[in-house]
Amino acid sequence: MKLKKKILLVEDELLIAKVLRMQLENLGYEVVNVTDANQAVDQTQQFHPDFIILDNYLKNKTSGIEAAYSIRKLGIETPIIFVTGNSFEITSIQTKTISNSLVLSKPIIFEELINHLNTL
Repeated sequence: MKLKKKILLVEDELLIAKVLRMQLENLGYEVVNVTDANQAVDQTQQFHPDFIILDNYLKNKTSGIEAAYSIRKLGIETPIIFVTGNSFEITSIQTKTISNSLVLSKPIIFEELINHLNTL
């Protein structure tokens, strides 16, 4: 029996999270959704996802970039796909320093996301 690939979805916009989760689960992924950077780090350690989809601006004034740095400091190299509506140059610079990651702009084109999940 083939095990489901696991995705940690770190998104605090509930409608976006619900739609993405539903689409991913319909394709056979197991999805856990959290809403802030601290939860992202905790769930990465507990859930052991195959991929992390990480929004940049999160609840409790935390950021996906902070979460990614914390995850990498733990020695975890799970592929990270940042999703952001932020086109600021500093965001691009910061995400480039995080290994095994890429950035997709919101609104997310679902087919593009799936293509990346299939190639990472």
